Amino acid sequence: MMTRLILASPGAYALRSERMQQINPHRTLAEKFMFKHVWEDTFVPDSLLEFVKFVYSEEEAEIVAAMSSTPMPARAIARRLKRSAQEVAPILETLAATHRIGSFKVKGVELYFFMILAPGVFEATMAQGRDDAYSREFARLFDQVYQEVFTWLAPRMQGKELKLSRIVSIQRSIDATPGLGVLALPTDRFSEIADRNRSFALLTCSCRHHQDLVGNACGKPKEVCTAVGGLADLCVNKGLARRISKEGFLEAKRQAAEAGLVNLVDNVADPMQVCSCCGCCCGVLRLWNQFNVPGTIAQSHFRAVVDADKCKGCRKCVKACPMHAVTVKNKKASVAAERCIGCGVCVLQCKKNQAMTLQERPVYVPPSGTIGEFILNRYFEYKGYRSPYLPKVSLGVGRLISKVVPIHLTGPQHKGKG
Repeated sequence: MMTRLILASPGAYALRSERMQQINPHRTLAEKFMFKHVWEDTFVPDSLLEFVKFVYSEEEAEIVAAMSSTPMPARAIARRLKRSAQEVAPILETLAATHRIGSFKVKGVELYFFMILAPGVFEATMAQGRDDAYSREFARLFDQVYQEVFTWLAPRMQGKELKLSRIVSIQRSIDATPGLGVLALPTDRFSEIADRNRSFALLTCSCRHHQDLVGNACGKPKEVCTAVGGLADLCVNKGLARRISKEGFLEAKRQAAEAGLVNLVDNVADPMQVCSCCGCCCGVLRLWNQFNVPGTIAQSHFRAVVDADKCKGCRKCVKACPMHAVTVKNKKASVAAERCIGCGVCVLQCKKNQAMTLQERPVYVPPSGTIGEFILNRYFEYKGYRSPYLPKVSLGVGRLISKVVPIHLTGPQHKGKG
């Protein structure tokens, strides 16, 4: 009680206010969002500082900047701030309730963790599907941050590999190619992703809703993005999604395919995030289309090919391709292999002539088997390490991490709510 009285005294607040001004909590948090603790020479744009000031008060920014990606109870975060848990806990509750930090309960204790800007705070805010003054200003400011950050980052990412996401071909495009099905890996088919999970959720597409709010709507459906496993459970519990059945999950993917949307998932064997993306709004696909940075996406197991004898030059495939990989010359379509992500959208558009099909990609790097393996693979790729032994090293260490920390967030071993 005495500690609370001291902390609540006018003098204490004045001292804290003076310290916060000296430290500049908003700038500290902006630097944290840009990983300045890892890369000292990183760029912290003025647009990000403006965004952080809009989303967080000074006191909130100070608290969030002190948080870790490792979930912690309020008392542990308060100790970092040299403040009382009674004082910090209500602020953490508000931040978590508004999805500006992450939280979940373990044995009745609420744990809080720092969420990066994207994927994280941006998706949690936009997935609510709100259209109000706050959401519109949030979207406008984030758009400025996105443009400024990636204008700076794009030349620095040339030649780098950081395959955080991967493409899964539309299943009907796989099924449309005779004999191709036997080549598919377990999660190359959405029906098999469904079979390997018990929990499914339907979300509003954060990227298309964001573009709607900034006046760049493409008209594609927004209620087709999904999550499975632990992410589905978390999103439902937080009110960011509604639970659906396995059949509802497959129906959402069918609707997405009909709308010409691309299947984008985590680059692991059992993904949690199962998005339905367009090349104009998706923040990941735009890195390739707008900034010419292909290294963030792992192409699917397949690529599109054209049977010139069947092609009539109708150009439906050209209009449908989200990556501008298809061109028509002399009434015959051709596919630029380096731009084709193997999504299968063109195959569905060519169902009348059947000139477009998929074939197995000659060189294909399968997704990481575990979260530990995924982290190591991304680290090796970013650093540019090349060795015939690295895949075995990352596989072994990744599996060791998974044994030490046996958390299964998705796939057959995740005990979802269903």
